Amino acid sequence: MKPSIYLIGVGTYTEVIIELARDCGYEVKGLYHSKADRVGEVVFGVKILASTDELFKKSLKGESFAVTVGNNLMRQNIAIKLRELGGFTPNLIHPTVMISKSAKTGVGCLIHFNACIWTNAKIGNDCVLSPNAMIAHHATMGNGCSVAPFSVVGAYSKIGNRVLFGINSVVLSKELSLGDDCLVGAKANVTKSYGANTTLVGNPARPI
Repeated sequence: MKPSIYLIGVGTYTEVIIELARDCGYEVKGLYHSKADRVGEVVFGVKILASTDELFKKSLKGESFAVTVGNNLMRQNIAIKLRELGGFTPNLIHPTVMISKSAKTGVGCLIHFNACIWTNAKIGNDCVLSPNAMIAHHATMGNGCSVAPFSVVGAYSKIGNRVLFGINSVVLSKELSLGDDCLVGAKANVTKSYGANTTLVGNPARPI
C-alpha cells in the first residue's frame, strides 16, 4: 500500500508537486486551498477537500503534508503550522536526485529531478530545489529557500533563510554569505557577500 499525502495550496505549481509526490511513491489523497469557495474542484485528478482554515482547526497527528506555495515565507509558515498541529512534512525527493551520504537535509523539502546536494552540504527545512539545481560541497543553506533550475550554490557559501535563486544563477565557490530573504536574479553571478533583503542582478551581481 502506498503512503498517503495531502497538499496545501492550489496553483499551477501544485500539479508539479502532485507528479513529484507520485514519483516518490505517495498517493495524493487531497488538496487544501485558502479559499473555501474552491472546495470540491478537481485539480490534476485530485480533489480540493476543504479550506486551510478548516484544516488548521483539527489535530493533524499522523498525517503527511507537502506545501506547494511558491512564496518562501508563506511556504515556511504553513509548514511550521502543520508540524505544530502534529502533521508530518516529509521530504519529497525525486528518484534521480543525487544526495551525498555526508550531506544533511531538513524536513519538508521538495527536491526535483537531477538536483544534486554534494559532499557535506547542508540545507534547512522547507527548501525547494528545482531540476538540475546544485548545492555544492560544504555549502550551507537555511530554511525556506528556493533554487531555480540550473542554479549553483557554490562550495563553502553560507546562505540565509528564504533566499530565492532565479534560473541559472550562480554563487561562486568561496566563503561568501547571503543574508535572509535575498533575491538572486536569473543568470546573476554572485561574487561577494551581501546582507539580508538584498536583490542582486547581473554578472557580476550587484544590488538594486
